[in-house]
Amino acid sequence: MALDYTTKIDGDLLSVTTRGYDDNVDEAVAYGESIIRLCIENQCNKVIVDESEVTSVLDKVKTYEFVQRLLSLVPYNLCIAYVINPDYIEDVSFGVLVAENRGIHVKAFLSMEPAREWVTKQELA
Repeated sequence: MALDYTTKIDGDLLSVTTRGYDDNVDEAVAYGESIIRLCIENQCNKVIVDESEVTSVLDKVKTYEFVQRLLSLVPYNLCIAYVINPDYIEDVSFGVLVAENRGIHVKAFLSMEPAREWVTKQELA
């Protein structure tokens, strides 16, 4: 897999730090599925995904497919904050918009502190 990630669980918060490059939809979906599975298994309803060191992301067409394939797996009460590499803000923002428009509670940030502040303040049923 072109993406390498580590995870840490603190109560209801899952923190994910990801490095590498993201250029394959199937690998990206497997990555997303593993994060969702960790959330479900550990009863986490808040996630911070730090992708600020990712060196390449899916283009908009692949991003759309990625979001569509993961939609049915995302628990309704999951809140996701992405910390992104500013070089890829356009493509990532498109993915966030697609997910938001389909009911996923997600937001992208350029640095960790605002992301952590936002996700920890979320009260989801």
